[in-house]
Amino acid sequence: MLKGILLLSGVLFLFGACGKPVSQQAASHGLKKIHYRSEADLQRLRQAGARIIVQQPDYVIIDNDSLITALGFKAEPIQEKDLVQRLVRIVAANRDELQKAIDIGVDPWEVHGDTLIARAYDLYIEQLRKSGLTVEIIAQDASKWEGKQ
Repeated sequence: MLKGILLLSGVLFLFGACGKPVSQQAASHGLKKIHYRSEADLQRLRQAGARIIVQQPDYVIIDNDSLITALGFKAEPIQEKDLVQRLVRIVAANRDELQKAIDIGVDPWEVHGDTLIARAYDLYIEQLRKSGLTVEIIAQDASKWEGKQ
């Protein structure tokens, strides 16, 4: 009887944990939406070490709660629509460079020879460029590009 109750409790726990929408899972893991008014505000966040996941003209998504409070910014929970991915073209010299791009975290869409078309957050685009890869942004919002090829 006790084993049955424990098993049922475990199953219910797993269903409960897996049942949250993506935006709620992300919000519970520290991602926050911060509205900024100026380039100076954005630079303050960067200089303080904020990991900027998405940068839009009027807000950023970062993943450090304590940093927000310390700098005096107001945070709000994110919604799925706030997590904007760019559609990018990555030119790689070889398969190792293609693999490097995938390892960084881009979402591959198509591969044409030495060129990878992928969805990527701004954080990943910055990492790709720092690693020496050539990255061209094809569309500011990859979800609006789907089906327009």
